[in-house]
Amino acid sequence: MRFLSLIYGLILAAISFLNWKGPDFFWLGALNLYLPQVFWTVPGILLTLLSLKVDRSWRWIPILCILWVLGPIMGFCWSPDRPEPAPGDATLRIMTWNIKYKAPKSTILLDEITRCSPDVVLFQDAYRSLRGPLGNYFRKWHVYTSEQYVIASRHPLSHLEVIELPLAGRGKQQFLRCRVYLGPRVVSLYNIHFVTPRQSLNAIKATRKRIGDLPEAGSTLVRNAKIRTAQAEAVAKYLRDEPGPVILAGDLNAPDPSRVCATLREAGLHDAFAEGGKGYGYTYGHFLLKDRYPWLRVSWMRIDHIMASSGFTARRCWTGTGRASDHRPVIADLILKSL
Repeated sequence: MRFLSLIYGLILAAISFLNWKGPDFFWLGALNLYLPQVFWTVPGILLTLLSLKVDRSWRWIPILCILWVLGPIMGFCWSPDRPEPAPGDATLRIMTWNIKYKAPKSTILLDEITRCSPDVVLFQDAYRSLRGPLGNYFRKWHVYTSEQYVIASRHPLSHLEVIELPLAGRGKQQFLRCRVYLGPRVVSLYNIHFVTPRQSLNAIKATRKRIGDLPEAGSTLVRNAKIRTAQAEAVAKYLRDEPGPVILAGDLNAPDPSRVCATLREAGLHDAFAEGGKGYGYTYGHFLLKDRYPWLRVSWMRIDHIMASSGFTARRCWTGTGRASDHRPVIADLILKSL
């Protein structure tokens, strides 16, 4: 019992160390980023049940390990309630959403947008989305669009830039940068969609029948993570040159412990959900098992983010429903302190 508990604790310690150091440097760490972390509670539950039969005095060890998983390893957040904005502060409700646009789902998309009532919306995978009902909805807003991206704002926009991302492979990848005007304040706005890990994760999955291919599949996963990190580093160079406040949002395809998010934090941004969220804030995974288990609509990854520079405070951040897309939207109420 003691030996098994020790092994379990050491595994969780290794996961925590990798998450702190940068899990995507190693393929096992990179793979674990995209797995349901709740599965790490299963050994703890079994050990707790075993301890009740073998040695009750040791049951506290697996119980503490379970709490360890449910807390920091799964990314649990419980932020204190923030005060109301002070006179002179600017407030902004941001929504970011990879909508995987399909015309038949326009009504569900509009219901979600109307319910959340954002001031600024940043869409990814929104090709041709403004040709139908969404275009009518935003007709009185300030709108920029390019390829997969849409930026729609109740506040004036200017200075749209379409900037290439590096190492996109065969397909061209870009991000958008523009300015949004909150009265006299000017905020730089970034709409981001980094390269997906889907193909490299599928390569790992395929090794179930060819276990000898696992090392090569693992290398593919690490290379994919390096591309995403390089894209984050390219964006970080622009962030460091920004003279004023910044909001970055989008589908980063990277959970919070990843080097991608660490790179953006090192460039001066902080995560809105980590600061103003309650719970786990997971945005992806609820459609992955819809064919096998249609009743199971549970997300287990937080790969969509809203991040802001130090001038902003996240008063509240939450995720929307998962009815319209395989990504849940992320919504944040941000406060920009008066000068």
